[in-house]
Amino acid sequence: MEYHTDNLEEKSFELHRSEDKTLFVERLREVITRYKDFFLKCQNEHEIIDVLAGTLGCKSNVQVQGASPDLVCNDIAIEVEFEKEPYEGVCQAVYYKIQGGFSRAALIHVRFFHNENFVRKLKHLIEYLGLREKNISSFIVFIEQGEVLEL
Repeated sequence: MEYHTDNLEEKSFELHRSEDKTLFVERLREVITRYKDFFLKCQNEHEIIDVLAGTLGCKSNVQVQGASPDLVCNDIAIEVEFEKEPYEGVCQAVYYKIQGGFSRAALIHVRFFHNENFVRKLKHLIEYLGLREKNISSFIVFIEQGEVLEL
């Protein structure tokens, strides 16, 4: 699949300040809206990761201290999951934060369609594990709706 990132200004984000999180969510929403047709045709998460890396100004599949985050944006390791269960990717994000030497980590679940049951399960898991208190951000992207939720 081919995509073009023309006219999208490359930005980097820190995700530890609420303004940066808001900008990140807005940027993610912009990317999802702009490349919606491409995302809807994706067959695997590598295609998703390539577009996100190119449009968000991140590096992809970086090897760091025995870890390989899908994306690295500044000092943030990001795990991307595509059409997976809510619990998938959580341990990887925790590992990047604790053992990978990153000051922050994030989990982005990318789904074709909004699913409230998925949102509820992931929210419960995040709260139970206390991920916010551990500086691990979590997002869900619903491609068809162009929706980005920060949990």
